[in-house]
Amino acid sequence: MLRKSHFDNVPIKPQRVYEEMSKAFGRDTCYVSVIGLSQIAGAQFLGVYRPRNWINAGQAGPLGWTLPAALGVRAADPNRDIVALSGDYDFQFLIEELAVGAQFKLPYIHVVVNNSYLGLIRQAQRGFDMDYHVQLSFENINAPELGVYGVDHVSVAEGLGCKAIRVTDPKDAQAAFTTARELMAKYSVPVVVEFILERVTNIAMGTEIDNIVEFEEILDLPLDDTPISPDPPRRGKLLPA
Repeated sequence: MLRKSHFDNVPIKPQRVYEEMSKAFGRDTCYVSVIGLSQIAGAQFLGVYRPRNWINAGQAGPLGWTLPAALGVRAADPNRDIVALSGDYDFQFLIEELAVGAQFKLPYIHVVVNNSYLGLIRQAQRGFDMDYHVQLSFENINAPELGVYGVDHVSVAEGLGCKAIRVTDPKDAQAAFTTARELMAKYSVPVVVEFILERVTNIAMGTEIDNIVEFEEILDLPLDDTPISPDPPRRGKLLPA
């Protein structure tokens, strides 16, 4: 059965981001990611159809790995469609490596899902009242339009010689991806597409494949290999999480 992904919420629910990515990027796309809720959710919602098209650091947990890894994949293969996926903290860890992409003309699209949290640690700490140890939010006096989302990734990326787009409404996702492709082709630099997410989302996971805890609705539909189509209407019925 499919997990529900078509949400119109603002701030954006991460499931909708992966739905939009599935619509925007083809079956030959190579995804690069590392660890965290963004990677776990990405693995559940994104389709991968070719060998070596899911480049991942596994359980090593090296935050910051995604950005230089994506640059390495681009350097190794100038023609591959490359899309990196990071949470905000993974991206901040080695954001300065964007300058390497600008210096050596290594274009790719970097999707940043920003909830201003270390989300995987927060989810693991549910019930312990320890959220304040892992949240990254603050009011950036230089970017009041961000509210409490802290670091202005768009300004930092542009300051490092790259291009960046911020998306706050899911309806703008496809236009953002189209613009990102145009900027990448024109300037031959990494292009960041940042999505401002809802602060807290719990992602399905469990200790075994037959012991998964679901936090959101699932759809009583057969699983196929086509990108998820939006609601409404949808076949099938919603089942309780």
